[in-house]
Amino acid sequence: MTMLSKISSSLLLSLSSKPKPKPICNPFLLSRSAATKHQKNKKENAKAALAKEKRRTRSDKQFNRDAIIERCRINDIDTDTKFSHVPVMLGEVLDVFSNSTLTSFVDCTLGAAGHSTAVIRGHPELKYLVGMDVDSLAHDIAQPRLDAVLNAGVKAITVLRNFRDVKSVLREIAELHLLGVDAILMDLGMSSMQVDDPARGFSVLGDGPLDMRMDPQASLKAEDILNSWPDSEVGRILREYGEESNWRTLQKKIVNARLYGGLHSTSDLLDLIRRVTPPMKGGRQGWIKTATRVFQALRIAVNDELKTLEDSLYSCFDCLAPGGRLAVISFHSLEDRIVKQTFLNIIKGREDVEERESLNSVLRNTSDEIKEKEAWIKQVIYGSNGTILTKRPITPSGEEEKLNRRSRSAKLRVIQKH
Repeated sequence: MTMLSKISSSLLLSLSSKPKPKPICNPFLLSRSAATKHQKNKKENAKAALAKEKRRTRSDKQFNRDAIIERCRINDIDTDTKFSHVPVMLGEVLDVFSNSTLTSFVDCTLGAAGHSTAVIRGHPELKYLVGMDVDSLAHDIAQPRLDAVLNAGVKAITVLRNFRDVKSVLREIAELHLLGVDAILMDLGMSSMQVDDPARGFSVLGDGPLDMRMDPQASLKAEDILNSWPDSEVGRILREYGEESNWRTLQKKIVNARLYGGLHSTSDLLDLIRRVTPPMKGGRQGWIKTATRVFQALRIAVNDELKTLEDSLYSCFDCLAPGGRLAVISFHSLEDRIVKQTFLNIIKGREDVEERESLNSVLRNTSDEIKEKEAWIKQVIYGSNGTILTKRPITPSGEEEKLNRRSRSAKLRVIQKH
């Protein structure tokens, strides 16, 4: 009996220790599984793309490349294959103001005067043009271009000021201060002459100082933030302004770099980002995207862009005449979020219920009339103080995005004062 139990035990042991057969791989089944996964990913991508389209209104404005180049040639604006200095969404901006009689126009971000010169040409009734920019180089380029299209009936005033000072600037022009302005434009994008100049430190593609000042006379530089600001502030800037998921690692490496002399050029910062960014598919694209977010965060912090933008939106709306319009072109989600929310805050009112119901009836009729006259207006949000003419932001046409890559992230929102 004992012998039998031993034999049984050894037999069971040998059976259990016998290697299990490997599963047979069926290439057909694997290929079907891969195809199913691919189809699932394709559906998810299509769903995400559809959701994105629903959050915006794609412009159906035809982007006429030849007409843009000709307009730039007439205005002495340099053009090349990259569409250097060509204003973004020019046709859409002209549409916003085309149905109005403009006697006054304020360009809060004059740049190379691309939008302003087009508005002057499209509105012979214009009497006042005010151009604001903190960059003296922009004024040097814009002034002769404005002079080339101005007529004797237009009084043009260009000032080396930030758009946060729009109220004080217009206060010095008696007629505009009393009556208000018919149209105001804010193009929040950086001009090509700023991005393409390595000495300004804005681009991830060139080597230059860590400057990033929009106003060359300002004191704070990106280099100061990286090398001397508290650790927590550096982290906050990367997290909030760059929306960078890897901000903790970047913060530690930036602070640690101070022990070895600090970061003093864009190349120093880019080398650090390359070392920190985990490898991923696409190689170069991985660290380039991280670098873009880091550079954006630093630029926003150096120029206090978000707080300045919010305050300026309220100031610009206050400066509008009844029926006047404020158009804003933003280029990243942080800006667009502020523009969207501030517009909503602006149009809110404090009337009682009866007054509000009466006002809503009038505004519905008014907005219907506006949409009938202007095809670009699709959906509006009306309030007691004004009407948002772009419930969803307008984005560039597909054609413009192909020909002018810097326009891809642009979003246009418009508000009209009652």
